[in-house]
This record gives sequence, structure tokens and C-alpha cells, in this order.
Amino acid sequence: MENPSDTVNPHYLSHVLATSTTRDVVVTEDIVSGSGMKLLSKGARIDENTRERLLAHKLRLPLEDCVQVVDGVIPASFEPVAERLLAAHPLLKALCASSRGRTVSASVASLALSLPMQSLLTVQSQFQQARLDHFVGVAILAFALARRLLPDQVDRHRMLATAGLVHDVGELYISPDYLSKGSRLTPEGWRHIVTHPLVGHRVLCDMVGAGRSVAAAVLLHHERLNGFGYPRSVAGHAFALDGQILAAAEWLMALVESGKSPLARARMAERLVPGEFSEVLLQAVASAARLHEDEEVELGEALPLEDAIPRIERLAATLSRFRSMREWIDERLTTADGELREVLSSGVNRLVRIQTSFSSTGLDAQDPKHLMTELASLKQPKVYTEVMTLIGELEWRMRELERDQMLRSSRLLGRDNMAVVSDVIGRLKGLDPADDPVAPAIAALDPPSGFSR
Repeated sequence: MENPSDTVNPHYLSHVLATSTTRDVVVTEDIVSGSGMKLLSKGARIDENTRERLLAHKLRLPLEDCVQVVDGVIPASFEPVAERLLAAHPLLKALCASSRGRTVSASVASLALSLPMQSLLTVQSQFQQARLDHFVGVAILAFALARRLLPDQVDRHRMLATAGLVHDVGELYISPDYLSKGSRLTPEGWRHIVTHPLVGHRVLCDMVGAGRSVAAAVLLHHERLNGFGYPRSVAGHAFALDGQILAAAEWLMALVESGKSPLARARMAERLVPGEFSEVLLQAVASAARLHEDEEVELGEALPLEDAIPRIERLAATLSRFRSMREWIDERLTTADGELREVLSSGVNRLVRIQTSFSSTGLDAQDPKHLMTELASLKQPKVYTEVMTLIGELEWRMRELERDQMLRSSRLLGRDNMAVVSDVIGRLKGLDPADDPVAPAIAALDPPSGFSR
């Protein structure tokens, strides 16, 4: 990934140029190359004619600090978006409710954003117009959670709301091919995706109006307290509270966007894989959610039984293969070097947890068709919802584990050890071990609908 501090990223520049077709993008101070050559003067316009000149040189100052989108996005424009989201999603409304001060919508609308930040948000809003609801939703959730956990620290509330608005700006620096909805990503593609918090941190760290606090929170927005996040797999005390708040806001917004029982999904996720967020943060979420207990029985469109049965069978088959493979995996652990042992051990521990969760539900105790027929006959939406939520969460956790194993191995291991990890994944998925172990098993690592990258 190119360093945005001196080299113009071609993907970001393409988004700026696309914005220039509908709005004026002007140079706010001379753009000068690293060798001292003036490339564009203050007041010049950025358009397609400037592309090659900007890409041909390293810059003395980041391009982001030298351009402004005229009549760009302003915080006041986010208030109606926030109000619409709160009206549409009862859980979101419950989480953001407060008897103190102004509403979260008005608070986000009153944020003071610098011109570079406004321009960056304008470029991102044009590039990802369909994701504007997500950015605003994360901002209001981050503000609301900060207000609950950090009372009277108003500046910190505003900082986290600002971080919520810009948490995904790193995606402007990634090829759009990797971000298109429904794309099926290889490990190489995921390596690009998981860099977006790092790139966002680099861009925001020295930007006027953002700075180190915003950048630090953005860096952590996909991390988890138990170390199973990305891009750095931080854990414990290294996962600062500001980062936890932003990560929880992003996670909750993704659940809300899933459209089906977000509170039930949040509870299920914590039950299956505990320790992803601190207890104090989860208690803040739970206390707000209790104001809207009925939310969890909102089913949306129920899946037909014939769709649920093969999903249960696939999960059961994978976990059965894991049980039969334990001795084989343990043999590899005994001979593995330190880094390979760490990668494999983390995967085994995660699978054991998933296996325990699956067995504790009784999903593997009887024929799936008989089980789902029984559930349908009960005519209890809450029970049916919980089972379907469990299936979806387990499927997501399996995909997440596969992605995590491949990303960790590609970052830490050489080709031979990567082949071991790939072989394990391939066997778990029921693939022929004779297949090339270095080009395995990663047919589709995208999260299912409702889960954010």
C-alpha cells in the first residue's frame, strides 16, 4: 500500500476526479513536489487534465491537505439522515436515547469539521453514496455510547462521533474492485481490505480537524478485545476504550443494517464468542436495549425451512470433520515452529468454541429436517428467530475464522507453513488434500449480508 503522505494514491485521486465532475475541486495552497517543483498553484482546479501530473511526483504535503471541494458536505446535512435512521430502527433509537442535553442527531449536526475533513467526507459520500447511512449511523452510535460510558467528557463524545463519520475513509485508497458488493475475495483481496483502518489512520493522523485521537480510534474500529480483530489483532489493554466504543458502534450498526433482529444477533454473538468487547460496554448496550425488548422478535422475511436444513447439515459436517481431524492437527502442532503453532492453536481454540456452541443448542442431536419441522409446528416466532439467528451467526463465525487464519498465515508465515494452514482449511471444508494446498479453500470469504467489512 502506498504511503498517502508523499505519494498520490491513484484510487483516491480517481475519486477526487469523479467528484470534480459534479463539484468544483480547487487547490487551497500550492501543490509542490518533493524536489520543490510547483505542480499546481493555489486556486487552480483539479480535473482529469491534472491526473498524470499529480501521479508522476511525490508531494511535499499530502494531496488531501491541499485541495477543497467547494460547497462540500457539512455536518448539518447529516441531521435528517440520523433522524430517518432513528425512526426506522427501534434498537438504534433505544441505544441513542438520552434525557440529557440535545439529541444525538443535533449533536452530530453541530460537529465542527475542518475544510479538509469536509472535503474528504464529500469525496467519500460521492464514492459510497449508498453507505452514507452507515457512516452517520456509526457516528450517532459512537456518540451515544461515549455519552453513556464517558459522562461529561463532551469533547471526547464529539471526537468519537467524528471518528464514526470517517472510520472507513481508508477504503478510498483501495481498488473499488475489492469493495463492490457481492465480490468474492481471495486472500490477496482480503489483505487489501484489512489495510483500510491502517490507511485511514495515516491519512487522518496529521489532518487538520482530525488528528491523533480520531486516527487512533479509526485504527481500532475492526479490532476485538480477545485479539480476533484486524488489522493488528490487538487485545486486552492495547485495545483502548475509544477504539472499543468505535468498534462496538460499527458492529452494532452492521447488525441494525442486517434488518433481522439485531438485538437477538448481538446477544447471540456475545454468547457464542464472549470477550470481544468489555463487560462495561456490553452492559451499556444491554441497559439501552432493555428499553425495547420486543425488538428481538421482529423477524423480517422468514427463511423457508428447506433453506435452513442444508445450512445446518453443512455446519454439522464441518464440525464432524474437525472432530475426526483433531489427532492429525495435534500432530502438526507438536512439530510446528512458534508462529505456525500460534496460528493453528488460535484456530483450534476458536473451532472448539464454535463446536461447543453448536452442540449446546442441540442442533446436532437430531435430524435437521425433523428439528425444523418441529420448530415450525411450535408457531413461536421468538424460538424460530433464535435458532435461525444462531445458524447465521455460526456460519459467519466459520467464515470469519477461515479469513483470519489465511490472513494471519499470509502475514506471519512462509510459503511452506502457509501450505499447512491451507491444508487444514481444505480438509475442514471436505476438499481433496491432493489439491494444491497453497491455492485452496478460499472460494468466498465475504461476510454475509448485514456484516460490515
